[in-house]
Amino acid sequence: MTVVLAERAGAVQRLVLNRPERLNAVSAELYRLLLDRLAEADADPDVRAVVLTGAGRAFCVGADQKAHGAGTRTPEQRAEYVRLAWQVCERIQTMATPVVAAVRGYALGAGAEMATSADFLLMAEDAQMGFLEVSIGTFVGGGVTRRLPRLVGLRRAGELLMLGERFTGTRAAEWGLAHAAVPAERLDEEATALAGKLAGKAPISMARMKAALYREDPMAEVLRAEADDLLEIMDTEDWAEGVAAFADRRDPVFRGK
Repeated sequence: MTVVLAERAGAVQRLVLNRPERLNAVSAELYRLLLDRLAEADADPDVRAVVLTGAGRAFCVGADQKAHGAGTRTPEQRAEYVRLAWQVCERIQTMATPVVAAVRGYALGAGAEMATSADFLLMAEDAQMGFLEVSIGTFVGGGVTRRLPRLVGLRRAGELLMLGERFTGTRAAEWGLAHAAVPAERLDEEATALAGKLAGKAPISMARMKAALYREDPMAEVLRAEADDLLEIMDTEDWAEGVAAFADRRDPVFRGK
């Protein structure tokens, strides 16, 4: 059985972490396959949005502590595992295709890092999330020490990372970490609807908007970069379609050209 399921519905690619017997704890195999599936989705012009979720009762409980405790990894295997972990988060954050994380049950440690990396985070109201690393003598990854303060502020990020206490989906939405918290039975429906909205947007504009949100440049450079993006987009067929659709009072049909 594959540890990452890929399910396509129209322009939305659904990727499912599939180790339900271990509450989708991460492994090197899972990371490798997830990297491949994310790359495939990003390279496919017919995929306009990705939903990332977990099978069974959890999104992902983080590292497989049973595997860690076995102590059978070589130093090289440990290094590969760490590298794969941050590459997955990097791919989610930097791929041109928008990613929606749909979290039920638990998103802990590495699971919380992947969920935080997504462009949109939807959580079940009773889901539990937490950055437990410092509490169990390990350390965070995936760029969380930069990304989390941008999402919830430095004080709140310090509290979440240094105390390592769990919090609910409802609380995450109140803080602005989650896009929304919904009843668990509606999570898949809401994630699919949100991904569908994203899939209907102009993909070239979407990709450049996502990249722009990660810029750390001085304001003068940001202003110039935005102007360059706009000028290049104005040469696309999608830009002409958007103008025509607005004038015709109809929904635009974007082709990514």
